[in-house]
Amino acid sequence: MKKGFFLFLIAFYLFNQAIAQTPFDEATFLQQVKTSYYTLENTQLQNFIASVSSAKFDVFTKQNWDTIGMAPIKIIWQRPDKIYISELKFPFKMNPGQKKTYREIVDAMKLQLKGILLDLQRFYLNGLLDENLMSKYVLRHNEQQVQMTFTGIDNQGTTVKYLLGLNGLCLMIDIEYPLQNKAMVLYPFFNTVEGKWLCKGWTVQTAVAGQVVSGFKLTVNYKKYLGYWLPESFYIEVQKKDKKDRIFYDELKLFDYMLDQTITITGAKKEGQK
Repeated sequence: MKKGFFLFLIAFYLFNQAIAQTPFDEATFLQQVKTSYYTLENTQLQNFIASVSSAKFDVFTKQNWDTIGMAPIKIIWQRPDKIYISELKFPFKMNPGQKKTYREIVDAMKLQLKGILLDLQRFYLNGLLDENLMSKYVLRHNEQQVQMTFTGIDNQGTTVKYLLGLNGLCLMIDIEYPLQNKAMVLYPFFNTVEGKWLCKGWTVQTAVAGQVVSGFKLTVNYKKYLGYWLPESFYIEVQKKDKKDRIFYDELKLFDYMLDQTITITGAKKEGQK
């Protein structure tokens, strides 16, 4: 993980040493970034509701009630950028030990999903150039790449840097949190579907005081439903500095999609907003 983090820093350093003087059409480039990715923003879909479970939750229900495929939570997306997580009522009675395990698994699922949604908005739901970021940015380029730096996005000095190809493909993202002396580096990867880049996942490394402390890889699997590519699962591999010899795995599963529903939000928790 540490090697990858410093390779990223080297990439930005080399970029900064080779700012190009060649003609560059910024408006055309930004339009390309907005239209070249497969995002729900660029479809006609107005909303979706999906049930969410996990591999760990399936193990829990199988061991205790001999059943799998149950969903303890639902996720709701509404155009343009509203996302809610709603916990469902569990249908079985539980003893104190089961309740404790249930609470731990479901709370962990919510935490995982919340973290995924922050980047899923960027790579799949709304696109890289949302209005909050575009209110203040600096763009520089050389003959091979483009760097976009976003500042003033919050009151904590957070800085976001995109490194993109001249074709608009996102190569790396660096997010710096100066008050926490922390930085996160994201490496997204894409497949091409219907002439668009569909995000298949990303790798994240977190560094504190210049030292990598954790990293994870997320792989997104999709299915095409009623003409839309929708996430079917998020496969997660996590590694931590204090447990370098172990990789932790989990999988969140999304199913029973309902599209373009009449939705009334009553008490669901809003998640994933930037």
